Amino acid sequence: MTQKCAAMLDTSETIVAAAKVMPRGATQEMILSAAGAVAGGTVAPAAAGVGAVLGSAAGQGVGDAGRDERTEAGMDVGGAQQVLLAVTDRRVVLFAVSAFGKPKELTTAVDRTRIRSVALGEAKLFGQTMAEVVITLDTGAEVGFGAAKVHRRDAEAVVVALHA
Repeated sequence: MTQKCAAMLDTSETIVAAAKVMPRGATQEMILSAAGAVAGGTVAPAAAGVGAVLGSAAGQGVGDAGRDERTEAGMDVGGAQQVLLAVTDRRVVLFAVSAFGKPKELTTAVDRTRIRSVALGEAKLFGQTMAEVVITLDTGAEVGFGAAKVHRRDAEAVVVALHA
């Protein structure tokens, strides 16, 4: 995976750490939208459309907050549900991933000198606790990226790399 990412970087740039992560709000948006449709259809098949609209509205609000946060920080990834967060010797880069989880394009990059702080916190996702990489930039803007349990060690490595 790092070889494919390296091919999208400057030839002199080296990847130090990387983790598959979910942008803050993206997963909640998807789940709330789907849950609204299911709940509406369970109550009454005719209500599936109404449930989808209500779930979509609730999900949209959560998703918009996450997108606004990333836009303010200059780390926008659009509507991606999962991205690859990589730390190079010079930058923090975000790659869009394919449906199979493979990096397909570099979406955004921020110079490491712009990172004021980074921490590995925890986020709740519908009762489940997951690791969250929280990056604060020199402007004060903050962005969060959740990491599933299977990717927690990679998220920890990203935080350690940014502290180095």
